[in-house]
Amino acid sequence: MAASAVIVAGGSGTRFGRKKQFLDLCGVPLIRRTVDVFASHEAVDTIIVAVPPEDIDLTRQILEGAASPVRVVQGGRTRQESVYNGLLNIAGAGTVLVHDAVRPLVTGELISRVLEGLGEGDACIPVLAVSNTLKEVREGVVVRTVPRSDLYEVQTPQAFPVLKILKAHTLARQRGILDATDDSAVIEQAGGVVRVVEGDPFNIKITVAKDLEIAEAMLTCRTGSV
Repeated sequence: MAASAVIVAGGSGTRFGRKKQFLDLCGVPLIRRTVDVFASHEAVDTIIVAVPPEDIDLTRQILEGAASPVRVVQGGRTRQESVYNGLLNIAGAGTVLVHDAVRPLVTGELISRVLEGLGEGDACIPVLAVSNTLKEVREGVVVRTVPRSDLYEVQTPQAFPVLKILKAHTLARQRGILDATDDSAVIEQAGGVVRVVEGDPFNIKITVAKDLEIAEAMLTCRTGSV
């Protein structure tokens, strides 16, 4: 089953102080590490990377020589808009994987698990059970302890039939929903069913500086060297 991949790398780096997608992880830019995993997966035949317009040339340079064809397109003002722009560049139907460029430790095994979990469904996402106690807090005071038995953390990549996710994104825009941070939520809002598979605790998202240090340690343990 051939699949396309939309890699979202449109972040401005406001919280981090720099554009995270271009930071080096053990000597290799995050965006290149991420793309290389998808490019080497046997089920992925097309990769679309959405970046800020001013970074298109830099991204093409970084991704030169990737194992699969990569098309670099202009991202949007929000993650949702960047995904939508990426989806518009997929030709035809089939399956699409949507992934955050700043999750560089994604594995081929996780990609396969998500694709297999999709089946004939509307979406499939990797999740991790919440292990810590959760508190709802208002104005510095605990309101209640939130039951965690049915709560899960959501990761990417997420798999969708191309036409279903594109239709769901179009519907969301028509409804004025413009700031969705999770594509499976867009499917939910359109009435679709989202399936889940087991995620990967090592598939962390680089959000703050300490995350990069953690990723470096994980990568060193995985490979035995930097």
